Amino acid sequence: MSQSLKYKKLGALLLAAGVLSMAACSTTPGASNADLAERWSSLRAEQPKLHPRDAAQKLNVSEAELVATTVGKTATRLRDGSANYKAVYDRLYELGQIKAITRNDTAVLERVGSVTKAKLNEDGRVVPGTGFAGGPIDLRFSTDNWRSAFAVVQPGREGKLSRSLQFFDGHGDAVHKVYLDNEAGIAAFDKLVADFKAADQMAEMKLDKAPSRPPRKQDSEVDVKELRASWNEMSDVHEFPRLLKDLGISREQALGLIGKDAAYRISAQSVQTLIESAARQEQPIMVFVSNAGMTQIFSGNVKKVQTIGEWFNVLDPEFNLHLRSAGIDHGWVVKRPGKDGVITSVEFYDAKGDQVVNFFSRRDRNKEESGTWRQIVGSLASAS
Repeated sequence: MSQSLKYKKLGALLLAAGVLSMAACSTTPGASNADLAERWSSLRAEQPKLHPRDAAQKLNVSEAELVATTVGKTATRLRDGSANYKAVYDRLYELGQIKAITRNDTAVLERVGSVTKAKLNEDGRVVPGTGFAGGPIDLRFSTDNWRSAFAVVQPGREGKLSRSLQFFDGHGDAVHKVYLDNEAGIAAFDKLVADFKAADQMAEMKLDKAPSRPPRKQDSEVDVKELRASWNEMSDVHEFPRLLKDLGISREQALGLIGKDAAYRISAQSVQTLIESAARQEQPIMVFVSNAGMTQIFSGNVKKVQTIGEWFNVLDPEFNLHLRSAGIDHGWVVKRPGKDGVITSVEFYDAKGDQVVNFFSRRDRNKEESGTWRQIVGSLASAS
């Protein structure tokens, strides 16, 4: 009997006996799903506070593969596909208060709030302040990169059950997690899970190969004159990605070539100075944390700032930001033209050149950014 057939038969027997099964086949070379579950159990016993993402790295698998080992026990596989993911989010307003979490390797943004049902304007766009546009849970989706989703119900703090919806990209990395944050929404959560439960709970995890970085265009090949001309023609910061695509260059390459009047490099430590100054001077800010499938935005004031171990944190009741200090290599101050004056952002990157977190001043529509924001940014130390 083949190893694969052996485990399929074993899984069927366990289900028939009412014993919890292990769902997806691990893609770890030479390792069975049951073996992965056992190794994860041992690791949790040794390090009970270890985050699943970090556990996955230690076990040389993806976080999605770890969650898949608990299907039939604490996790339920949800239906795949962009249409299904969108349909789930269209119904999150039913849950009441939730906590939404987006992270990358170095930054974690957590926001507590409620979502209203999305309203569309005559152009078919979501009206700001409804759905996930501009409210407390402010999201920008790239669901084409999503590949799997699970509902997870497991013991949480203070003996209560934690209920969450967890979404993963093609490499098994978490793109977004939504936690139920009120007991009144339990029935709605259970109904949502039942409505989107996948027919095949034993489905195999199929992961994409790690992407290779596209070759970087040599600086000498970039038409800097055209870059500056296109830059100066921008009237909205959202035009920047299109500019990069048209010129075939990366974000950081553009910042390095545009000229120090428009962008200059700053030290990694400036992120703490920026947040502490904004808290002290009560300057409202916007914080963007992104990964391959999601961008989440916080807009407002920050208050409690604290370093705990290797993490620099904002620890406010409805907003948490966690930055792994060692993962931030450098930053940039960026000054882009806009119809309401210069728009100044402060961006931080890791050593690979991936953006960790991005900051703007929160401002009212059709108004310039504040002088306080510009003073805070001007105080940041340039990189040596």
